[in-house]
Amino acid sequence: YSTLSKQRYGVATTWLADRVAVGSTIPVFVNSNPEFRLPFNPAVPIIMIGPGTGLAPFRAFIQERCVAAAGEAAANVLFFGCRYSSRDFLYGDELKALEGQGRLQLHTAFSRETSQKVYVQHRVRENGPALWALLKNGAHLYVCGDAKQMASDVHAALQEVVAAEGNLASLAEADAMLQKMMAEKRYQRDVWA
Repeated sequence: YSTLSKQRYGVATTWLADRVAVGSTIPVFVNSNPEFRLPFNPAVPIIMIGPGTGLAPFRAFIQERCVAAAGEAAANVLFFGCRYSSRDFLYGDELKALEGQGRLQLHTAFSRETSQKVYVQHRVRENGPALWALLKNGAHLYVCGDAKQMASDVHAALQEVVAAEGNLASLAEADAMLQKMMAEKRYQRDVWA
């Protein structure tokens, strides 16, 4: 594929297809996150926030919830972002179909399609009242993706939403609420550098 005016090839795919001899042993590192799990009750709403490859666990979450709900639409809210809808919107058709079936509320942010860059944290702020309503009703919150910038930007947006919609006096109070949710395993992050 081509991006940033350069022809690019998948790192793992190129390495496996072109640089490793057939029959070779390759090193693999699995980083387990046993805490990053769905709520036991499939009727509990979930809010998922993850750009790019952060989508991977959320696809599995959504698929599991669709099966577990057995026809009942549990609240599955996804904030997904990437650069371009036409090139980077991984599983876009699948996600739109789920949205059309009423099984997913999809909020997208395509950062390079407008003059102002729009990221998932912007969509979080825009949907503050709806997010707050879900959180007040016990929703679980998940963030997956880049730890360097996205995770902290999303956390700041969540603090703003909780402070504004919860009528809290400060961002510190909002952060205390988010920390409490983390301790209760209602706010989970799977982020990497």
